[in-house]
Amino acid sequence: MSYKFLVVALSIAAAACSKDTVKPPVSAAPPTPARVVAEKPIEQPKIDEPRVAQAVTDMLGLDSEIVRVCNLQVTAQQPVVKDEAPHFDFDESSLSNQDTSILQQVARCLTTGPLAGRHLQLIGRADTRGPTEYNFVLGANRASAVGKFLEQQGVESLRMNETSRGELDAKGTDETSMREDRRVDIMLGS
Repeated sequence: MSYKFLVVALSIAAAACSKDTVKPPVSAAPPTPARVVAEKPIEQPKIDEPRVAQAVTDMLGLDSEIVRVCNLQVTAQQPVVKDEAPHFDFDESSLSNQDTSILQQVARCLTTGPLAGRHLQLIGRADTRGPTEYNFVLGANRASAVGKFLEQQGVESLRMNETSRGELDAKGTDETSMREDRRVDIMLGS
């Protein structure tokens, strides 16, 4: 009996593998494609063009998109006078009047202006003097000072991400060039 079962099973398997299998019927008309809705393309930043902060005061750098969209009234930086202390002195994180004026404009743009609801990256920076760990803390304190001021102006803290680069990107080699390393960059977030 097992021999007959084997022959029947092989016959069924051979029939299933034959070229004369039944094909499904072909419909007369192909299915209609779904309607395509044209949407406004989303502008993506070009990968080969990293956005950088534009220096607006001795201690603030702003995303050029913030300056453009918010139509910020930024005056040219004053030339550095020898022996004049920078806005972020060595080992300091307090804001100057010029900085608060710019930050008030940024806050208005983020609360009631064209960037209402957008998120920010606040990136604190330091020069190369001092231990690396300390410079990270100092950069974080500088970013925090800017964040607290913007929050007092009505920008929600949840929309701001404070971070520190410490001395990682510092390029200064003397007091004048180190002054540029002691700043906070304000960039649009995602």
